Amino acid sequence: MWKVVIVDDERWIRRGLIQSIPWDQFGLELVGEAGDGQEAYTIALEQKPDLLFLDMRMPGLDGKELIAMLNRDMPELLTVVVSGYSDFEYTKEAIRHKAFDYLLKPVKKEELAALLEKATSELAKRENEKRQSSLDHREDWLQRILFQADAEGGMPDDQEHSQLPKEWTTGESFVLVGQPDIYRECSEQAKLLQPLREQLNRIRPFLFGGRWNYVVTTAPDGSRELVMIIAGARLQQEEIVKLNLSLQTVLKQADHHGYSFGISEKRTNLQHLREAYLEAKLTLKNKSLSAAGTILFTGHDSVSSTDLYPQEKENAFLLSLHLGNKEAAGQEFEQLFTAFSKDTMTVDHMQRSAILLIHSIEKQLRATDTRLQEVCGKNPLMYTEIIQHRNDAASVKSIFDNEILPHVLTYYSRSGEKQGEKVVREVQKLIEAHYDQPLSLHQIATSHYMNTDYLSRLFKKTTGHNFVDYLMDIRINKSKELMKLSKYKNYEIAQMVGYEDYRYFSQIFKKKTGMTIGDYRILAEIT
Repeated sequence: MWKVVIVDDERWIRRGLIQSIPWDQFGLELVGEAGDGQEAYTIALEQKPDLLFLDMRMPGLDGKELIAMLNRDMPELLTVVVSGYSDFEYTKEAIRHKAFDYLLKPVKKEELAALLEKATSELAKRENEKRQSSLDHREDWLQRILFQADAEGGMPDDQEHSQLPKEWTTGESFVLVGQPDIYRECSEQAKLLQPLREQLNRIRPFLFGGRWNYVVTTAPDGSRELVMIIAGARLQQEEIVKLNLSLQTVLKQADHHGYSFGISEKRTNLQHLREAYLEAKLTLKNKSLSAAGTILFTGHDSVSSTDLYPQEKENAFLLSLHLGNKEAAGQEFEQLFTAFSKDTMTVDHMQRSAILLIHSIEKQLRATDTRLQEVCGKNPLMYTEIIQHRNDAASVKSIFDNEILPHVLTYYSRSGEKQGEKVVREVQKLIEAHYDQPLSLHQIATSHYMNTDYLSRLFKKTTGHNFVDYLMDIRINKSKELMKLSKYKNYEIAQMVGYEDYRYFSQIFKKKTGMTIGDYRILAEIT
């Protein structure tokens, strides 16, 4: 039986979810429920559940904080976020902290059943992988230390030390984590182990004075990772560089592409191996996109991506996407993707930016009452996992080119061809989402295969306002909201609502409100 904990500050929602879950069918057992984050954290540490349902908005310790703590202290726990559409920003935070999946309130039985099937399949898969890795493998002890650490964040030092073969209990050590520079769909890392071991045996007499041991294995999570530990009396970084050059020859012959390696800091007596593994893996994220077959030492030779996320380019792309304009959307996407995938960028920066873009597309789709999974067949969490296993820009871009953009453009194009009031409602949603962008009725009419004059009359008939006045009203109302926040200057607010010319904005504001901007801000402070 797999253990389940349910967390929501509203008891009736907890009761409803408990009653909706077919516990016996999926082999699940309820071991606790909590009404706030702190209580949930305590229960989780005591019960060590396999699956946890979590409401994001709670008093005190909220879902965002709780999921971060659980991810830190119980990395194997599958967390399912249950939230409303209004809490989507919270859900994005949960995704960044590796939530397994999410459900929207009110929870539908069919969606719950599909999620439970997915979750239990994942739990069963993990159990099988653990059993398989415990079979007669040379790297068995390394697998236990690195990938079967308990939910408390790793084995205690004495237990970890007891897993080591006798010849590994003294000396210095490094942990190396390797990942392919170019992602390929068909790539079997296990087939690389034998040629790697043969090469390591050949070069052993020529490195580190011939007095060193190694063990190499693959990560069991489908990440295409190679993990190696080397240990010896005296290990020099210069020798590790030579080791890398030797391994690259074998890797390119066997897999047709190079691997880059992240290296942990030097350890003595092989202590804290899992910590060193995570350290090496994080170091590898600092690799620049242009580098290949390289080696990165922790704290050295790392590249820093200081560029901010290109939000303006994203806004322009989302607008073209919403308009269903294939050519314009393609051009805007090329500019956007290029901006966060330059050769000087790090793998981490590129992956994070791509994931943020996917969630922005999801958010825009939700504004039209649909979801990315309905349009493309995968939800943002699934795409997040896929992207995190790809270290090159081309393979990440292919996800957008081959899957996301064609399906989303088809969805918007079909929607854009419909006439009447539905088109006007879509135009209103487009204005509300992109009021800060240059918008023209002609541009929108063309994208909907409609005559501009006809759309103008239809818009006026449906809303009671012409397009220009409606857009002005939206911008002025948004500016009023921003004026309540004293941190923004008047010219900044003008730019934020789509007016580059502050003088023109002030004239429009007075015309629409009957007040100057200064008078309105004084009144807003009083009220």
